[in-house]
Amino acid sequence: MWDYLIHTLSLPALIRASGVTLLLTAIAMPVATIGGLALAGMRLSRRGWLKWPAAIYIEMMRGTPLVVQIFVVYFSLPRLGEWLNTDLLTWDNFTVGVFCLAANYAAYEAEVLRAGLQAVDKGQREAALALGMSESQSQFVVVLPQAFRIVVPPLINDLIAMLKDSCLVYVIGVKELLTVAESIGRAKFIAPQMLVAAAAIYLVLSLACYALGRHLEQRLKVRGAPELHLEQPHGH
Repeated sequence: MWDYLIHTLSLPALIRASGVTLLLTAIAMPVATIGGLALAGMRLSRRGWLKWPAAIYIEMMRGTPLVVQIFVVYFSLPRLGEWLNTDLLTWDNFTVGVFCLAANYAAYEAEVLRAGLQAVDKGQREAALALGMSESQSQFVVVLPQAFRIVVPPLINDLIAMLKDSCLVYVIGVKELLTVAESIGRAKFIAPQMLVAAAAIYLVLSLACYALGRHLEQRLKVRGAPELHLEQPHGH
């Protein structure tokens, strides 16, 4: 069995490729969360010039397939750079993969965070303002920490979804888990076995993320805190 895993299924190569998958997710998810927070703030703004561009961006990113976005960015940015006579828009495939994952998931995190912010009792903000805090201080010191506790479960759910969706960057040649498994499968004529092995590794990584999420949820859980319910589930 060990010889089959090491030599036939090339387990070391799959493990190295899963490191690329983890790196993609580890970089893209924090960027997506920060971008989602900015978009959520824009959606909640009373200023139309902030609210409507954010709403358009969110619906556009959620309404088009991630794989199409990857193709568009990968092939369009270099052409745009040629028109602008600059090399700054010519990115390697890994950078494009991170950018597209972060840009796409920022739209989903915006709705998660917006729901979390709205779930915090308005009296918390009013009490903070009554104590002399500024509007920004009340949001970042009082409201946001409480909202974060509420949105941990859906954020972890999106982390797991991003981990699996990262396989879509294989279309631009990023050597992540699925790309390597498919390549080895074609070379050794064992494509079904390699895909099953890759699926098993994805399952292990997803379960690890789930365990991390449960740990964070228990650490941050507040008795009597509201639960977050989203109208639209995430998916591509």
